Amino acid sequence: MRSEKKEKIAKAQFTSDLWNKDAALATRRYRSYNEYLRHQSSKLRRIFKRLKNRESEDLESFLVGFRDCAALQGRRNVLCLGARLGTEVKALRQLGYFAVGIDLNPGPDNRYVHCGDFQALDFSDGSVDVVYTNALDHVFDLGVVLAEIRRVLRPDGVFLTDLYPGHGEGFTPGRFEATHWRHTDDIISKIAEMGRMRLLDRRRLTHWAGPALTQAAFTLDR
Repeated sequence: MRSEKKEKIAKAQFTSDLWNKDAALATRRYRSYNEYLRHQSSKLRRIFKRLKNRESEDLESFLVGFRDCAALQGRRNVLCLGARLGTEVKALRQLGYFAVGIDLNPGPDNRYVHCGDFQALDFSDGSVDVVYTNALDHVFDLGVVLAEIRRVLRPDGVFLTDLYPGHGEGFTPGRFEATHWRHTDDIISKIAEMGRMRLLDRRRLTHWAGPALTQAAFTLDR
């Protein structure tokens, strides 16, 4: 949970001209895509120690979330976007999936996550059973990312995402979020519309520390 001081800073930034806002989505202003890449890549050094300290707790939470996920049943490989150190990849492998992650900055000697940009995925068309991410709030262009996810998924593939509450639901984006939404329903609708996907399932994930996440599963709408 954020301290009171950090929450005040986040709220001040979110109400400033750092953000473009419409009724459903808000996007952080960057002067260029390279500025976005530099900003997002710098996050790991700030959170590395925290991620390592809570790795066991996060691993157990991922195991619970994936083990009970109906949309994963019968699937074999999973591509994880924005995976940082790869705790979600580790959980998926323990559950028997072939899983790999990509991140702009996976850190050194990361056996679970490769360096990669989820706006330009280095994977073949129709090659992935499941794409998973809990980092849609860090995308530069939601439409581009959803198009890439659609491209790499098999025709019967699944897009699985864990979503933070929106700013209209009491969650204020911090210094590294680049895209945010008013309500969870808004981002689910945007994924379906922009990605040409159909919602398969949604559920609340209450086993994480902090605000309860919503897990949403989509299939391609052809």
